[in-house]
Amino acid sequence: MEDKIIILKIGGSSITNKAQEETLDTESLEWFANLISTSVNESVLSPSCTFDRYSNSQTKPRIIIVHGAGSFGHHSAKRYGLKCGKSVLLDECESMKDEKSNNDSLDSMRLHYQMEGLSKTRHSVQKLNSAIVESLLNHGVNAVGLSPGISIPSLRAHGATKRRGEECASDNSIAGMKLLCQSIHQSLEAGLLPVIHGDACLLYDGKRPGILGGDTLVEGIATLWDESTTVENGSGDRFSANKISQVIFITDVAGVFTSDPKSDPNAELIRHLNVNCTTGELSIVDCAVNMNGMPSSASSLNVSGSSHAHDVTGGFKAKLGAAVAIVQSGIDVIITQCASESAESFIAGKWESVWELDSGTLISPLPETTE
Repeated sequence: MEDKIIILKIGGSSITNKAQEETLDTESLEWFANLISTSVNESVLSPSCTFDRYSNSQTKPRIIIVHGAGSFGHHSAKRYGLKCGKSVLLDECESMKDEKSNNDSLDSMRLHYQMEGLSKTRHSVQKLNSAIVESLLNHGVNAVGLSPGISIPSLRAHGATKRRGEECASDNSIAGMKLLCQSIHQSLEAGLLPVIHGDACLLYDGKRPGILGGDTLVEGIATLWDESTTVENGSGDRFSANKISQVIFITDVAGVFTSDPKSDPNAELIRHLNVNCTTGELSIVDCAVNMNGMPSSASSLNVSGSSHAHDVTGGFKAKLGAAVAIVQSGIDVIITQCASESAESFIAGKWESVWELDSGTLISPLPETTE
């Protein structure tokens, strides 16, 4: 029987104190590691694991973990002026008409300074990756850290996005993301749980440094997984060995709100969003609930960037953009809160309707209508 695979993205702000550089939230990290050890397929558990092994453990999903940087990486990236690779790509593709790119006239002093920033940002986020892996190991999970940036040939800071023009698509970044998928697949097949971190690497031009955000990584892995991990059977037919069944984002808020709940007391939690897979437009299903749990007739949402001053990856707006692309590829997305009972139910698969749980947002394709 085919194993179910879940991509689990945990935001850096959920397991670190983002306001204080390189500071773990040890309580949240402990919750996360314990949850993984009791929810994951037995194939990645250590023989010495002391946790109860339920009879249905082999039907539990295999899990791919991607984590953000939080206070490990964002501070140094901000300090050295490193920008989100996807944002740079989109901004510069707009200006690349018939004009020659100004990349050749880059100030070498500034470039060297930013390469120092790339090195220090990677070093910082690798510390967090190591701490997460160590916590999982302590809970009997055979976790292995994967550092994607410079380690994967042609993987770029904008991820696997092809946008507006050959100049941006010719960097072979799709091939780089496929190589990362193959590395992750190899880890799963070996009985390991891969833990991948958002990273600092090179921009689309292969010369300047930028930030490859965790949400961008999740988007690339989810949308390119099938064509990256196909195998051939005895008849010569090619098929994907195991498919991604779901993507779950664990954040520091209870789901998607109509506005930023950290600054707007009237922000309302949306329980279900639909994506028009043709246009990419989001629509609210039925209703939302406000901060007091009362029904609302809200029909729109205002998604801004992160509330954290040091975030260089685009915040919640980037997360929703990644979610839309993932849903368009045929995979449902859930956004839920760290250390919540709802998150535990989502990951354990103990839910049938999002309305059964006290928080969390489901994002799924808009049902096709027949006329």
